[in-house]
Amino acid sequence: MLRWRLIKIIRQYGVNFKIDLNIPSAFVTGSVGKTTTCRMLAAILTENGQIVALSTTQGIYIGKETIRIGDSSNCTHAYRLLIDKRAQTGVFEMARGGLIEQGIAFDGCDVAAVLNVYDNHLGLQGINTRKEMAHVKSAVAKSARKMVVLNADDSLCLAMRDQIAASSTCLVSMLPDNPEIIDHMRTGEFAVFLDNKKEPVINMCKGSELIGAIPAIEIPDSYDGLFRPALFNAMFAAALAYGMGVKFNVIRNAFRNFHSNEETNPGRMNFHKHLPFKVLITWADGAKALDELVYFIREMNFPGEKYLMFCSMGNRPDRFIKDMGKSVAGIFTHYICYDHDDLRGRPPLEAAQLLGEGLIENGVKREGITIASSRRNGLEIALNKPSINDLLVVCTFASDAVRKEVLLKGK
Repeated sequence: MLRWRLIKIIRQYGVNFKIDLNIPSAFVTGSVGKTTTCRMLAAILTENGQIVALSTTQGIYIGKETIRIGDSSNCTHAYRLLIDKRAQTGVFEMARGGLIEQGIAFDGCDVAAVLNVYDNHLGLQGINTRKEMAHVKSAVAKSARKMVVLNADDSLCLAMRDQIAASSTCLVSMLPDNPEIIDHMRTGEFAVFLDNKKEPVINMCKGSELIGAIPAIEIPDSYDGLFRPALFNAMFAAALAYGMGVKFNVIRNAFRNFHSNEETNPGRMNFHKHLPFKVLITWADGAKALDELVYFIREMNFPGEKYLMFCSMGNRPDRFIKDMGKSVAGIFTHYICYDHDDLRGRPPLEAAQLLGEGLIENGVKREGITIASSRRNGLEIALNKPSINDLLVVCTFASDAVRKEVLLKGK
């Protein structure tokens, strides 16, 4: 910590000082999907026999050891891992807040990815448009030396190609006929895309050469391709791993063994089945993430009634929060809206009420909505609503606290 304080002082007085990354490393940024992508990449590198230093919004880790719990998606916490002599490779989530406040304190990384640029954090810290947000996240793309992995379905990510210095670029797409992917492969470049002709399959190609294909059925987190964000995250993780020299067979085996649970990926698509009903604990920040969650629930065709407990970060525009309600309207039997533990500038219950307004504007009756006074109050209500074979979905950033309450309910 003393060295980091010194670095901050040096940078404050205008001296251009960068820390050397002394291990192979990957930076990951984007609006949604960063943490799971980092977790998947760390699992691949572990499968490859390396001890991974990992920093995310959930905490920092060396191998299987948890060093810190809590948001650690910035250079301060990444540096803390680098001084641990056990670390053989690094996977570092670079979130918007850390990039704005600290920039990138390292002299570059081996590979980097920009997953997407959405409007989740607009209006914060002087960033008011998606184009401005893309500029913030482009710092990650510019930092890579070997390979940059970009979302070919997002025009703001694609525009970063003109700014990077890496020796190669990989494009990722959920669409096999994306013209950007096709043109990119014609030049002999690396691409990863989803082929849905018969069943969902991830194809990894170098020009016209197929490096390998991974059927969705071999990625447990994707539920045979019905949970599309898992496929999206897996494509980026696979591309980053390949850019770090990991062989295709290792990547494929790692996905077969990766299951999103409270140990490997806490708070992201964690099912609990010890109660008479199923409980899904996950996180969905914004309408786009909720759209994918709704698609998954519809396609899985769960029996019984469905209940949703969800919240929004308070530092989001009113329309953004209402649109979250719009995304889930009409899918669930009952909705429990609550405030995130950190109100982030809003008065108590305001964000929860905005979620309720979004639901009502889109056809949900008032009697189908509960505005909970707190997360704990909401969970108490939610856990007493489902019957046998029903489904309760809890969207929360406080997954550990929720998990403990769910386990207590089963005793």
